[in-house]
Amino acid sequence: MKKNLPSRRNVTFIARWFNRIHIKRIKWSQIYLALAGAIHRLVIEGRRKRVAARRQQQDLPLSELTSMQLEPGDILYTPSSESTYYAGHMGIIGLDGKVYHVHPYGPVFADTLDWYLTRFYEGDRFIVFRSKLRQVGDLAAEWVKDHYQQVKYYRLQTDLRSIERNYCSKFIYQAYTFTSGLDLWGRRFSKVKQGFIYPFRIERSADLEVLGTFYK
Repeated sequence: MKKNLPSRRNVTFIARWFNRIHIKRIKWSQIYLALAGAIHRLVIEGRRKRVAARRQQQDLPLSELTSMQLEPGDILYTPSSESTYYAGHMGIIGLDGKVYHVHPYGPVFADTLDWYLTRFYEGDRFIVFRSKLRQVGDLAAEWVKDHYQQVKYYRLQTDLRSIERNYCSKFIYQAYTFTSGLDLWGRRFSKVKQGFIYPFRIERSADLEVLGTFYK
């Protein structure tokens, strides 16, 4: 009597899988992106497309963003998308007009606005924020220009005082808190020195106003 043997197709697949593990070709970052992408498309993308269709009348083309008169301290926020690793991303305008942002491949960049926008995919959305207290924007912009080279590692670290280990929204949070005491998290920094500053926390800050929304 023949035993129940795995099909040749399954054997080939299993062999390929273990062979990849053996020669260390599997990159866990690729697995993460594949899983996150599947969940994103299933849960978020459909709703996002429907919302985007309704926003067509209020969102401006990206050419309008590149022609805007951005000021030091302005914040550029891109909500969750494939190009932002489904976490959202943000940068801040420096005194020299460049966009300073902490990035996994950096760990930090100082890009021209045009080059910064090329990092994102078609369909991505951009929201531009400005502090309601205009003078603090200049202070934050000066701080990022003076301190961005101190960022040595891209890390989701809870120490809100650490500049060396940083990520995009934490860096912007520090730029405002360390210079003017403006807390974009909405909590008192003197009491809370640990935590994660997610991009959406800054997006919801009552201290910021929206200058415009744009679609690539």
